Amino acid sequence: MRVALATGRRLVSWSEDEIPDSQPESRACMFYVIGSGPAAISAAVALTSRGLPVTILDAGRTLEREKQEILDRLGALPHEQWPAADLDTLRGGDQTKRQGSIHVKLTYGSDYPYAHEGGPLLDTDEEPPFHYSEARGGLSNVWGASQLPSRAEDIADWPIGIGDLEPHYRAVFDFMPTTAQIDGLDSLLPTYTDRGQDLRPSRQADEFLSDLETNQKRLRRAGVHFGRSRVAVTGGNDEWRMPNDETRSGCVYCGLCLYGCPYRLIYSTTSTLQRLIEEKKVTYLARHVVEKLEPNGDGVTIFARDLEREEEVSFRAVRVFVGAGVLPTAWLTLRSLGAYDEAVEMLDSQYFIYPFFRFRRTPDVQSEALHSLVQAFIEIDDPAISRHLVHLEIFSYSDFLKRALFATPLRFFLRFPWIAEQMFGRLLVVQGFLHSRDSGRLRLMLHQNATGRPRLHVEAQPSAHAWWSSLKAGLKLVANARSLGGAPVVPAMQFAEPGRSYHSGGTFPMRAKPGKFETDTLGQPTGLERVHLLDASVFPSIPATTITLTVMANAHRIASQAAAL
Repeated sequence: MRVALATGRRLVSWSEDEIPDSQPESRACMFYVIGSGPAAISAAVALTSRGLPVTILDAGRTLEREKQEILDRLGALPHEQWPAADLDTLRGGDQTKRQGSIHVKLTYGSDYPYAHEGGPLLDTDEEPPFHYSEARGGLSNVWGASQLPSRAEDIADWPIGIGDLEPHYRAVFDFMPTTAQIDGLDSLLPTYTDRGQDLRPSRQADEFLSDLETNQKRLRRAGVHFGRSRVAVTGGNDEWRMPNDETRSGCVYCGLCLYGCPYRLIYSTTSTLQRLIEEKKVTYLARHVVEKLEPNGDGVTIFARDLEREEEVSFRAVRVFVGAGVLPTAWLTLRSLGAYDEAVEMLDSQYFIYPFFRFRRTPDVQSEALHSLVQAFIEIDDPAISRHLVHLEIFSYSDFLKRALFATPLRFFLRFPWIAEQMFGRLLVVQGFLHSRDSGRLRLMLHQNATGRPRLHVEAQPSAHAWWSSLKAGLKLVANARSLGGAPVVPAMQFAEPGRSYHSGGTFPMRAKPGKFETDTLGQPTGLERVHLLDASVFPSIPATTITLTVMANAHRIASQAAAL
């Protein structure tokens, strides 16, 4: 077998016993992974665990230097000594400017995860339905870190079953931290690990969960299941070492989670990528944007742009694993297939938000040491609302929420301490997600524009059914207000358009017998042999429960099985 390394526009190749010592990375040219987000890194872990040579191609944009210097400075200090000016910089002023929603946020005060250097993929300069990322680590830099598997019944239309994913859920938890605990959700949605770290809920959330626990039997009869949140965070009983070699426990409950953890305890795939690089298990080529894949013979030619040198490069691979995110993956796949002006459908798990007021007030929440990620999960299993689970995430008080409310007309009332105490001591935020069968969709089409660079047209296709399902979920909570210890303000529901949840995919769904614009169970699109799509693009449907863990498990499964071919 011959392997190849691209140099400029030339493809330089050697037989394996001729590879020069000065090119150790050339051995990594057999298997290529595109991207560095959750799907891509899960595949890289699966491949390297089998001793296979892997090269990662990635745009790899990183945090601005001045903010990185502040982050490094904070990371080396005990949290009691963090300078206020540095914290203000990392809070970043207006956290909502990207989309006018408190749920699409900056990280460390920067919008670098959404910035694009490889050229626009979309055919509009207007605000897109959702953003894609060219950052190192992809959208894992800004995710909410929630972790839940899919329920078997919610992926019954997939050509694989939950049993096919279970060993790969466990494999993912070998390299990603979790706070998963055995509780009332485990029988419905197993943890798949016994390594969960303890992350203390806020007092407000703890009181809420206590009310639910008291009324558990009544809630179960109503089809309402609940438990503590499971998030990818180094928890309170897991030790880690600071740069000054001081050993500390995990989360310090500084409340800055939604701005970005100064200690970087919220998992991003950049940490796993860095470990793979340091252990010399992968060759990482940043500043490379892949633009076309061309299967030929027993391999695939990759055509890319080197953004640093501003030149076209090509690589020869035995297999290519694409985990660039659903929009870049759609753009690359359609372009590689030459499928211009042909529509494909993107599924979505739409989300909605309710303010939820507790009957009992929790005092002094504004001064509490807490984490500000999701505090609890509720799953509604009620066929009157949906054949599938409706997933709810419960957030308690945080500085992030306070600042968001002070950007609304409520600021005129919240300036009065008594009103603020009453409001924040009772207010929870419920963020809900629907199964894709209950949600709107998006329509994608690749066009060749005048400059010669194809662009995607993305058109949202709203669903009245999704709005009604969200409303019925809110009314379900109202009907169980006594057991929940509070109720949502139903008229205040915020309903997001398709794509805003970032739980999208299904553009090239897996099928037992794939047709046009479909993939086999290893994510290979019809017409692109030896190319494996890894991300949610291959999901035949999208469960309401959190998407990233299943994306990672499925990517690990695809890479593991493809490696054996």
